[in-house]
Amino acid sequence: MAEPKREAEKRSVEKKIEREILLDAPVEEVWMALTDPKELVRWFPLEARVTPGKDGSIFLSWGPDCEGEGKIVAWEPGRRLAWQEQTALVDWHIEARGGKTLLRLTQSGFAGESDWENEWFDSTSYGWGFMLLSLQVALERHRGVARRVAWPRLAVNCTREEAYKRLGAAGGVFAENAEVSLLAGEAYALRTTTGEQWSGRVEFVQPPRGFCVTVREMKDSLVWLTIEGAPGKTEVQLWLSAFGMEQREVDVFGARWMGRLKTMFAR
Repeated sequence: MAEPKREAEKRSVEKKIEREILLDAPVEEVWMALTDPKELVRWFPLEARVTPGKDGSIFLSWGPDCEGEGKIVAWEPGRRLAWQEQTALVDWHIEARGGKTLLRLTQSGFAGESDWENEWFDSTSYGWGFMLLSLQVALERHRGVARRVAWPRLAVNCTREEAYKRLGAAGGVFAENAEVSLLAGEAYALRTTTGEQWSGRVEFVQPPRGFCVTVREMKDSLVWLTIEGAPGKTEVQLWLSAFGMEQREVDVFGARWMGRLKTMFAR
């Protein structure tokens, strides 16, 4: 029997995100990182609640404007975890690899080609790149250390491309031109326009969405610049995943960079 036209059209525009990462950590630790609320907040949301087991639930929150609860549809300790939230299915597969762990992620349920739907897919895919890096950093470089987060965010009246150009230019985030100075996978050493000296490794660069660096001067923490939002609703965000830093230091960082972002985009 021929497939109904509507179903065929829907299937033709469905998209999914597929990523994998090899972690220098045992399967048991990776499973806990995915399912234990205390471990989840070391790399993923700001708040988490988990009712374990199939037909249980997982709640993840980055604040009132970005939170949700999904039904757990697969719970196989050390092997597979999946949850469904509205149309989205997040599916994790875990596999031991000679003392390390291969973690595979698939997120499906994306459909449609509107600006909002395309932005949701692209932003989610980009965000998973940072979150999986955060997981790796938490497990491999900061095992057992609590994470603290600063997250200055500012809505701006320009396009993502214009915002990235301003942030990356000399006098933006850094005194030097970041687009020239930041090379993915390479070491860097730059002075920020707030007077801080940052050095470490460039984890990734993805114009015009953002970049991520480790900062040796902040105990090898992660700083992620990301520019979010559908056209006409652009928001600049600077996310600090801090390990081993005092809350006071993290709060000072957040206030300093909130002020700097406001100054940069006031003109």
